[in-house]
Amino acid sequence: MARSDEEVLDEIVDEDIRSDETAADRSAPDTEAADTSDDAAGRLGGLFSLKAFLLSAALIAVGVGGGGAIPIVGTLGSLGGLFVATFVVGLVAAERRYLETAVAGGLIVGASFALSLLSTGVLPVGMRFFREYGLAFGGVGVGIGAVLAVVGHYFGRDLRDGLTQEI
Repeated sequence: MARSDEEVLDEIVDEDIRSDETAADRSAPDTEAADTSDDAAGRLGGLFSLKAFLLSAALIAVGVGGGGAIPIVGTLGSLGGLFVATFVVGLVAAERRYLETAVAGGLIVGASFALSLLSTGVLPVGMRFFREYGLAFGGVGVGIGAVLAVVGHYFGRDLRDGLTQEI
């Protein structure tokens, strides 16, 4: 009796699965290191993209720097620049990149908040304030930056969805 192509294909797939299982059961250190690195790369590959993070970080740095350069508004301009930059990332990106945008926004705004305290360091009371509250002030900046980055990215994605959806 002749076997069908599907039966042959099923047998080949079953053999591949069994050989993968026996290879995973081996306790050789080289195969374990290769298996864990491939598994970790597979799981994190779709969760976090370094390229998207670097692009988000660059755009956010430009937005925060540009917004902070406005003379009268200062910190509010930096936060506005963050929102605009993450809005653009959400508008342009083909995939959702909330994690990368939140991490980049949090890091950059947190560093910006902490560095803004250094300008008060020339005053005697400024250094004491920086030592006591600098880390907490930077943490507030991280939280505000991450939340504002996610909100900006969300609204950018929402506009992109509305523009590309058929009526």
